[in-house]
Amino acid sequence: MPRFNAGNTRKQGSGKSYSLRMGQMFGPYSVGAIYPCDANTTVMIAGLDAYEQQVNKGDLETIADSRLKRYVGVNRLYAPPVDDGHHGGFVPALRFPNWLYCPRCGQMQYKESTNVSTQIRCEACSKKYKHDIKLVPERFVVVCPHGHIDNFPVMQWVHNGTDIDPKSREHVVSRRTMGGSTTMGDIVYQCTCGARKSLHGANRPEGLNKIGYRCSGRQPWLNRISKQQCSCDGKDLRVVIMGATNVCYPDVVSSVLIPDALDERVKKVADEQFTMMLEFDRKGDLDAALSLIASMGRVDPEDLRLAYQRKKTEGDSGQSEIEYLHDEYLTLRDPKIRKSGEFVGRAVNPNEYESPLIRNYIAGVSLIDTLTVTRALVGFTRLNPEYNDLKSMEERRRELSRKRLDWTLANQTVGEGVFVEFDQSVLEEWCARPEVAARIEVMQENLNNAIKSRNAKPREINPLFVAIHTFSHIVLLGISEVCGYSAASLRERVYCQAYLEDGAEEFEDMHGVLIYTASASGDGSLGGLVRSGEPGRFEEILNNSMQKATWCSDDPVCIESRGRGLDSCNLAACYNCALVPETACENGNRFLDRALIVGTFDMPTTGLFSADLYNAL
Repeated sequence: MPRFNAGNTRKQGSGKSYSLRMGQMFGPYSVGAIYPCDANTTVMIAGLDAYEQQVNKGDLETIADSRLKRYVGVNRLYAPPVDDGHHGGFVPALRFPNWLYCPRCGQMQYKESTNVSTQIRCEACSKKYKHDIKLVPERFVVVCPHGHIDNFPVMQWVHNGTDIDPKSREHVVSRRTMGGSTTMGDIVYQCTCGARKSLHGANRPEGLNKIGYRCSGRQPWLNRISKQQCSCDGKDLRVVIMGATNVCYPDVVSSVLIPDALDERVKKVADEQFTMMLEFDRKGDLDAALSLIASMGRVDPEDLRLAYQRKKTEGDSGQSEIEYLHDEYLTLRDPKIRKSGEFVGRAVNPNEYESPLIRNYIAGVSLIDTLTVTRALVGFTRLNPEYNDLKSMEERRRELSRKRLDWTLANQTVGEGVFVEFDQSVLEEWCARPEVAARIEVMQENLNNAIKSRNAKPREINPLFVAIHTFSHIVLLGISEVCGYSAASLRERVYCQAYLEDGAEEFEDMHGVLIYTASASGDGSLGGLVRSGEPGRFEEILNNSMQKATWCSDDPVCIESRGRGLDSCNLAACYNCALVPETACENGNRFLDRALIVGTFDMPTTGLFSADLYNAL
């Protein structure tokens, strides 16, 4: 299990340790996130540069996934450090926030030390009460949409814009909580110079603007301040609680490991003779070189060409997300390629199922008995998970380290899954209905308003994605009730364009969803999920799931909703009907509308399954 070394961030073996599960490194506690060690210590997970010593010593396990490496643009993938009793792996971290206060007397201190093993105590109160009174961190921080984060400007706030050294002995600030409403207005800063001010209005968009505060460009996870002045408008800064979800959204790329059709012998020859082939390629004589090397190595020249091209493009990310997903989609819909321990699956004809909800709407079902999933950390965002969507892979990875690295952190898990492919003709007929367009228009308007407020590029929602995504949630919740896995243990992977983008027309035939579970120990491949997709079982699960989706305990409020969730991009969807745990959804529980699956009270034809739903029930 990974752990924090509570001593020097670059040195292991001293101080107190705090446990951290490996999966959390790709979730709430990724690089740039704030981790609460205990009531008196909070730290920020350091950037990848801080792992350099462990990488050089070979303490980090290498993860094999050539396709993902090419997509991300790296040459190596490493698992997070594990304290296995031999290597003593540790996750580097730095103290943050730096403002702390005494819970007894309220006096505040600013501590820049990156050593988190020493808990700071209030000398006066410790002496008075005959035992250590430890300082606790200020719980408010300032977050910038460009990824920067800083301490709340205590001195600047209490002195109405005057920037004073936080370590000044002439200005010592105390923190008091007045009243009992627990609002920010009840928190008061008072300086020894006589200045006094509550935090009322600090979390409003104009709050920091009034004191002339501007983004500092600080990057605590890299232990530096950005060299370029931040262009963020003051009104876009946010004062948030350090434990809030929007402080750090991990940017993680997932990949289903597709078995490599190339023989290991071919790849070995390509590795050994790569320099020679590259030289001949530059001279324009690649074909002759391939023929000669293939003959000497007793391998197929075309296989050798493919192996050479793959190796040549390692570390060069040029594939779009939709292209990357399409490779997996083709494998999942026709899982003939099998490799024990990595990928084992079989296709099931929809006619083997008795339910019309499957026969009339589903083009194919694949049961994947063994599924290997790799997840790689490529960056993070603050305030909104979509800020990285239009960035290149190199731009996304830039936030993880001071210098450009040819590796990143990843983890690999083994499990099982059920893949469902929709009938394209049925989807197209449903999408052409005016009532469907009317609901998507509401969602699109909400998204446009959110995008406009962020000065981002407009994007058009794909109705088919909303339908498939909502179907995925409804079925995932239904499967979790019978398969032996909780909803938090399951995950979805939607194979459909979320937005209608120019230049991606060739992938418009991709309409499927994979519901899977995976774990590092391999316990995620015990067969419970695959059995749920078998003929005779899947029909009952689907029917029951749809029946529950027709009525939500929050109706009619839920079904009549005009916008919920992040950016108001959900319509009829709440935790009583269509929302799943955050770990289960790859889209942050956005773009969901139960009405597009089961219809509404006054317009049943809005639902994709409405024509056969009630007959099936």
